[in-house]
Amino acid sequence: MHWYTATGEAAHTQLTAKGAKNPTRPTNIRDAKKLQLLPSITGILGVVANPALDRWRMSKVAEYCWKVPPIGDEPVDDYSRNVLEKALEEVGDAADLGTRIHANIEAHIKGQPVPHDGPEVYMAMSALAAVERANITIKESEVKVVSTKYGYAGTTDLAVIKDDACGILDFKSIRTKEGEPIVSRFGHIPQIAAYHVAYWCNGEKITDNAKGWNVYISTTEPGRVEIVEYSADDLRAAFDMFLAACSIWRYKNEYDPRR
Repeated sequence: MHWYTATGEAAHTQLTAKGAKNPTRPTNIRDAKKLQLLPSITGILGVVANPALDRWRMSKVAEYCWKVPPIGDEPVDDYSRNVLEKALEEVGDAADLGTRIHANIEAHIKGQPVPHDGPEVYMAMSALAAVERANITIKESEVKVVSTKYGYAGTTDLAVIKDDACGILDFKSIRTKEGEPIVSRFGHIPQIAAYHVAYWCNGEKITDNAKGWNVYISTTEPGRVEIVEYSADDLRAAFDMFLAACSIWRYKNEYDPRR
């Protein structure tokens, strides 16, 4: 869970007591209440079930159990703990790869050397080339947004302009299969809508010239990049969903950062 100050500064960690094993620890809800921190957009959306992602995670657990059955009279608690740790390593590996691709994209936009070599370079450059071909103009990168009106904050990849439309563009690394179409993943449109309202609308209504884009970068088919575009109506409907998630998040955590 990520947290931000009211000015948009990251507050994901807190200092630990002198002599502690680690100098910092993850920020928790108690810290957030004390410091009046704002939750991240992705953290808020985490209260909404994601059936596709949950099913994929369960399939990884099932695959591991099939390949590596218990040894002898191994206690079920030990076996379960090991299965969950090992089976979900792929989830972490996928997230790490996505982070490296994003880092290369950010560095290139800023005119800096890319920090990661290998396929991550090709994937990042393919994504940027697709954005250029779509005639999407970058206004600002690694954008911090804050909405004190709705009580959230976050960091998005790009604020962009295309023709007379303004919007948010977010890169997503995904696993794909040849021949299968790429469609928007659950939760991605509400995420862009929340960024849009905070950045472009100052908390007000989404205007008719609003658009949003997800650039999907395949990690299983290097070079495959597809852009999914969202209309103003798509963003308005998605933002309504996000506000519902905000209400659930506040109730669950007994914390309303707007107060």
